[in-house]
Amino acid sequence: MKTAQRLRRHGRFAWRRLLGVGALVVPVSFFSWQAGLGVLVLGLGWAWWRLEREFAEVLEQAFSGRPLEEVSARSRLILEPLRAQERVWRRRVEAARRDRERLIAAWDRLPVGVVWLRDDGTIRRLNRRAEELLQLQPRLHAGQPLALFLPEPRWVERIRAAGEAGFTGEVPRRGEALYCRLQWVPLEEGEALLLVEDRTEAIRLERMRRDFVANVSHELRTPLTIVRGYLEMALDAQMPLPPSVSSYLEQVHAQAVRMQRLVEDLLTLAQLEGTQPAPARWVEVAELLETVATQARSVAPDGLTVEVSLPPEPCAILGVRTELESALGNLALNAVRYTPAPGRVVIGARSVKNAEGELFVRDTGIGIAPEHLPRLTERFYRVDRARSRDRGGTGLGLAIVNHVAQRHGARLLIESTLGQGSEFRLRFPATRWRWSEANRSEDDGIDPEE
Repeated sequence: MKTAQRLRRHGRFAWRRLLGVGALVVPVSFFSWQAGLGVLVLGLGWAWWRLEREFAEVLEQAFSGRPLEEVSARSRLILEPLRAQERVWRRRVEAARRDRERLIAAWDRLPVGVVWLRDDGTIRRLNRRAEELLQLQPRLHAGQPLALFLPEPRWVERIRAAGEAGFTGEVPRRGEALYCRLQWVPLEEGEALLLVEDRTEAIRLERMRRDFVANVSHELRTPLTIVRGYLEMALDAQMPLPPSVSSYLEQVHAQAVRMQRLVEDLLTLAQLEGTQPAPARWVEVAELLETVATQARSVAPDGLTVEVSLPPEPCAILGVRTELESALGNLALNAVRYTPAPGRVVIGARSVKNAEGELFVRDTGIGIAPEHLPRLTERFYRVDRARSRDRGGTGLGLAIVNHVAQRHGARLLIESTLGQGSEFRLRFPATRWRWSEANRSEDDGIDPEE
């Protein structure tokens, strides 16, 4: 409001000059129009000259930086609002500068490495943690493709494909090797952020834990075998035993069997986690289903039906037969355990969309509540601990199934309705599922990593 008033006041000064020139021209024009015209031209020239001088004075005083108290009144009318606006913008620019400095400081202090990539995959900016982990220097490597500084050029595609899950790989350095988790975060206009997290210590601790579990399980297997053997000898002996002693021996034998199963599952899980997959071969699905169904029938109670649902045409899975048999066998054994007689368990295979294939185990058992489904693959997770213990479960079966699925590029899908039954499915990608035996050789095998 004050600025507008000052500008209107300055405008009134200009109009007064023009009115003064007009007041001089009118009486002169009565004597001679030529004289009036001359006076008008001179008056306008004088007014223009005055305005130009004032404008030059304002510019000179504006750039001189002199205080407003030392400039003329007319210049103060213009300079005071301009300098007030200048102070506002200076404060905004200073605040933006401080925010930028804080952002840069926070960027460099992040515990995770961050690489800012352009849409063509070249490096735009990186923080100090990324410099340390990837051994990069901003002045040397900015503007160059990131793929040149990764252990393998195809890592970029792997990181993109991994998405939020991230890709963990070994990053070689001088005298040591780091295991880093790299995650791709897309931005606007094709740019992206590459997050680099050092996972070396976590992987080292995970290996120590896995080795400890494997070693302890291996050491327990022999004494448990001996204890179980002597217990079976005592129970099978012809000598009469008091009823209480016989009952105690049977309970101890049952717990020894359960502990032996737990040790075997722990060893299986440690082997799946700590070893590279064996060379993959094409496994006949029909033979695999019949083998698992035979094992399930051997432990099924009377009145429980175990069926095999074969696909309409021969098919094969690219994988490791022992691992596939273990995974499908665990699913079938769980179905037998939790399906009361009379009931029905179906072990089968079928095709799904996108040329993918599934192995499935369906039962008419007790079912699982929806809140338990997301945690079923966790180790030692049980829906009902007492019921699982009574039925001989170890809590590791679905964890083994999930690891086998990951090693074969498959997904474990679970559907269940409480009181009606469950269906567990292993869905394999089209590259690992084949419906025809044509073009197959005896030694046809592919490494799953390829």
